[in-house]
Amino acid sequence: MERLKLKLKIIKKMSGFTMIESVSALFITALAFSVLGIALKSSSTMIKQTRASDNYEWAQFVDLIGSDNLSLEYVTGETLIRFYSPTKEKIYRLFCEDKLIRMTGVEAGYIPLLYDVNSFTTKYEDTTLTIMVEMKGQSYICHIAMPKRGMGE
Repeated sequence: MERLKLKLKIIKKMSGFTMIESVSALFITALAFSVLGIALKSSSTMIKQTRASDNYEWAQFVDLIGSDNLSLEYVTGETLIRFYSPTKEKIYRLFCEDKLIRMTGVEAGYIPLLYDVNSFTTKYEDTTLTIMVEMKGQSYICHIAMPKRGMGE
């Protein structure tokens, strides 16, 4: 009988986890899930901020091209576009080079307008300039009403 009790004690000690082991395993699992949740939330926030920044950059670009301050008139071009500004009495060029859309004057210097541009295409039809840009995985398109300047003017 004594042997049987001894065997039962040994079996009881060997089977299962202790309460402390179970609680610590649950605590570690909960900690891992909370860290993962925080990481996912912060990456989601960063993606939203980046997208908002890109949309703002695009809005600034469209505002500049269509602004009344410059009153740009389309002259010519598809990949290298030429504009004339009667208010400034200058010719400007818009082009994409090294993933950067730039606007330059004829003299010198340039204004960087959009960064990380994968594709840049334009089309002028019926007094409307259509600009299509793909940057940072997003596609953007705008239609700007713009008169065409004749070559003899």
